[in-house]
Amino acid sequence: MFRSLKILFILPILFFVQNVIAKDQCLGTFSSYEYKAESGDIQGVEIKVVYTRLGKQAAIQFSEGEPGALIVVPIACDGSNFFFKIPKTNDVLSANFEGVISKKNLSGKLIYENGASGQLILPRKKGFWD
Repeated sequence: MFRSLKILFILPILFFVQNVIAKDQCLGTFSSYEYKAESGDIQGVEIKVVYTRLGKQAAIQFSEGEPGALIVVPIACDGSNFFFKIPKTNDVLSANFEGVISKKNLSGKLIYENGASGQLILPRKKGFWD
């Protein structure tokens, strides 16, 4: 009997959490990846935003011919405003991304530590690797 009560208590909580996460427009995959058949290269950027026990995080992958290593960073998403910071690594300069997220895409500006910047418009769609 105690087990049945426990399940009855937990089920509504799980349902609530699942609905909150499902309606969160900050979560999803955003990708401009394109496969170039003539060269065999993959070009573009792919960002997958997921919910973790540490909060929302993004797995980011840049590809200029050959896909780079994943960069995992915490994100800030408030309504439609979206922000993350990429730390400096051996392969990537540090950068800040500030943009807007919608049901259709993630768009904004990536500003690197050296002052260079680039505009990103990443459609919301199934990931290249999915």
